[in-house]
Amino acid sequence: MQKIGKYEWDTKKGFLGEGSFGKVFKGTNQETGAVVAVKCMDMSAFKDPYMLDSLKNEIKVMKNLTSPNVVKMFDVLHNPQTTFIILEFCKDGDLSNHIRKQGGLIEEKDACQVLNQLLHGFKNLVNLGYIHRDIKPANALVDNGVFKVADFGFATKVDVTGRQLLKEQVGTPLYMAPQLLEKQPYTAKSDIWSIGMMFYEMLFGKTPWPCRDLNSFIKNMKTQPLRFPYRKPIGKETKSFLLGCLQPSENKRFTWDDVFAHPISQMTTGEIEEPVINLDDKAQQIIRKMHEIIQTHNLNIEQIFSNFDKDHSGELNEQEFYQMMNVIDQRITNYEANYIFKLVDTSKVTEDGLVNRQEFQSLFLNYDFSDLTDKAGQIITDLKEIVKANNLNLQQIFQKFDHDKGGTLDKQEFAKLIRVVAPGLREYEVQECFKKFDQNNDGTVDFNEFYKVLSYGIQNQDHMYDLQEEKAVKLVEQLKVIINKYKLELGKIFENFDKSKDGNLDFTEFTKLCHVIDKTLPAEDVKCIFRKFDKNGTGDISYIEFYKTLE
Repeated sequence: MQKIGKYEWDTKKGFLGEGSFGKVFKGTNQETGAVVAVKCMDMSAFKDPYMLDSLKNEIKVMKNLTSPNVVKMFDVLHNPQTTFIILEFCKDGDLSNHIRKQGGLIEEKDACQVLNQLLHGFKNLVNLGYIHRDIKPANALVDNGVFKVADFGFATKVDVTGRQLLKEQVGTPLYMAPQLLEKQPYTAKSDIWSIGMMFYEMLFGKTPWPCRDLNSFIKNMKTQPLRFPYRKPIGKETKSFLLGCLQPSENKRFTWDDVFAHPISQMTTGEIEEPVINLDDKAQQIIRKMHEIIQTHNLNIEQIFSNFDKDHSGELNEQEFYQMMNVIDQRITNYEANYIFKLVDTSKVTEDGLVNRQEFQSLFLNYDFSDLTDKAGQIITDLKEIVKANNLNLQQIFQKFDHDKGGTLDKQEFAKLIRVVAPGLREYEVQECFKKFDQNNDGTVDFNEFYKVLSYGIQNQDHMYDLQEEKAVKLVEQLKVIINKYKLELGKIFENFDKSKDGNLDFTEFTKLCHVIDKTLPAEDVKCIFRKFDKNGTGDISYIEFYKTLE
């Protein structure tokens, strides 16, 4: 047991956590019996005058805070080696832990209640002229359902109207405003960005942009719009609040007055904004894959739309829409593009056979089609960003961790590899990722499995990925569906279109056959299918090749 003044704690049983400058223990006020948290700061770690000033500042700030939504400081004591800060004990952990207990995300109404409690705490701070500068779920503690702002080591006095520029680079990168990440001057609005990031994570269990690599995180937040998950519609005011907080430009970002005056501060989330376009699971899966490509290639999607809007009408017809989709993802077939086109067109009151810019934006700019329950998928997206941003060679990475050179990674080898690429992954996250890579469920990951998951969309590695083969497979499958639907006999089809009666179909004969089966097939898709049928590369298709491809 250790003791200072009227406070006592057990250094083994009472250990709560450890930071850069000391440890925190669960202790007791011997006079009242009240449970407290004892923060023991090792003063030998504060040789830097800046760090010593930070500690003094933390104590100064906490002395003045009185909100029930701020962790209270009861006392400060010293001995020659240590400073002891006696704090309110919050028995239910932090907000990160709370989010995990809720299954990884929080329902909108509950998230709004958490946000409002924390906003009450921040208001106390702002009214005294301070900003926090390290807002994140780990710095929001929970006690009996009450959420409290904690850890004021980086707090500073500032003009909270947003006019004063600061230059100190402090905080946690994931929740930092873009100005801090890029080492630019910033204002009191930096905390507002962090609140938006934390609120988004509460609602959706993920960050708005992949974030395990700092360089790609900065690039994505500047080039990719803020999207909202399609499968979890939220209220109009909730969306408005997030959009106001998560503006990369400080000039466009909410002020503190905007935050405290917003309807969300009165627990008003607004009417749920259902998607303007109704997409089924099949369509969502197609768009989700296209989103991955847009992100990995940092495509300017608005420019691509404009390139196909030849008459500048702001609308695309069915053929233009397919061509545009095919530029984004060469694997897209006309069947897939037309399927989505019709869903978009029929979502309107009046079907006009056109997709306009607003409808296009709903597909590619406004919504995030990722599966919020698929944590492994989110991690893999982050991993691809790390590989891309750091120009990593997948084959070299794989071989380095294939210790027995057997051409596969077992679970232990895979875990070591994945943690080098993305340090900090939890065990359950590693296991979920392993399942995604081990596509044949044999308990190991070979290089092809590893490569297929991580390579697509990454520059310098696309050449190993056969896009046309993937597309051809999908087109042939669709032809099979049509042939089975109409009970067409393969022998008769082949015989009818073998006009030369040489037992083979040349490209012209094959094209006519395809257009009888499906008159909408574009010429490029017919070429793609032809190559799939022409297995020996002779320039024509024998009946055996025809039959084996379609059986």
